[in-house]
Amino acid sequence: MDLVRFEEKTYPKEFFFQIINSIADFVQVVNKKNQVIYRNDTMKEVLKEAKKQGTVLTDFSATQRTLETGEVIQQEQTYLGESYSVKTSPLWNKEGDLVGAVEVFRSNSREKKLHEELVEKNQSMVHEMVLASSVQKALLPRKGFLKTVKVGYYFEPLDYISGDLFDVFSLDDRHIAFYMSDTVGHGFASGMVTMFIHQAMRTLEKEILLHPSLTLEKIGKKFRDLKLNLDYYFTMFYGVYDLEGQVLSYANAGHNCPPILKGRNLCMPLEITGRPIMGYAYEDFYESHQIPVYPGDQLLLCTDGFIESSNEHKEYYGFPRLLQLMETISGDLIDRLVQDQNQFTWGPLTDDRTALSLEIY
Repeated sequence: MDLVRFEEKTYPKEFFFQIINSIADFVQVVNKKNQVIYRNDTMKEVLKEAKKQGTVLTDFSATQRTLETGEVIQQEQTYLGESYSVKTSPLWNKEGDLVGAVEVFRSNSREKKLHEELVEKNQSMVHEMVLASSVQKALLPRKGFLKTVKVGYYFEPLDYISGDLFDVFSLDDRHIAFYMSDTVGHGFASGMVTMFIHQAMRTLEKEILLHPSLTLEKIGKKFRDLKLNLDYYFTMFYGVYDLEGQVLSYANAGHNCPPILKGRNLCMPLEITGRPIMGYAYEDFYESHQIPVYPGDQLLLCTDGFIESSNEHKEYYGFPRLLQLMETISGDLIDRLVQDQNQFTWGPLTDDRTALSLEIY
């Protein structure tokens, strides 16, 4: 019996042939004349069936090159209607002479099929995300006048779907409601939370929507009733403008970029405390404030995507800069804000950017 020493142990040659024959890949060995002197059982079975159909393996070009140069060659080849990654390695004897080559054929068909399925699923997912993005954008209010309030906004999702959402709508002939919300995270799950916010706000009774604090409490209860993962939460600033009384009522559920009201003799943030709306089982209570608002006044609402962007020195844009900008600019607030922020920011965006302006006429 021929014996082979390996790692200080001696094995019969048949042991190594058993290992090679158990390999699912095709393995064949050729001599210096490029003649096959060995094939493992896996390859024999496949070629045996192929021979019955009149198909034979004839492409030995890669092997011939290895036999001439002694280099290891790996390439893609097609045999019997299937794609294979073929690796050809030289065989040397003890004297260092090139005496043959070994070829290992690994089928790519399964990998290629999985890759094609993955590409197809990714394309389908992208299509669905684009569709969801279109639906989300369709929920945004129209720019222009709503009664005596001029609406303008900027909406730039980080991904296909934004975690930011806002709305401006009439409650009756006298009252206009608006909100700005920011859901934790980005992507599809956060986008679904924004869909909930829009639907919940549009289906609350007017008697509730007229009172900002009560509105946030009801939205919080509806959100907890969904029993979602506790990691999801959102912030919201909600306000109601009384056109006849010229009074703005508002409440805040943790929105950390307070709106800025700019009038003839003032420019001030509408700061008010309140917890974000979460899935935890607790009772919400929100304060509600009122402030007079007159024709010519402007209100700017943003999400933290604006104030938390940074420059090349890793300095945040920050709320103080936003407030200073509001104090000094005139004209279209949104255009000036986006222009200033783009000039300040360095590198790619890291969050959704959303801004809403309301100008009283």
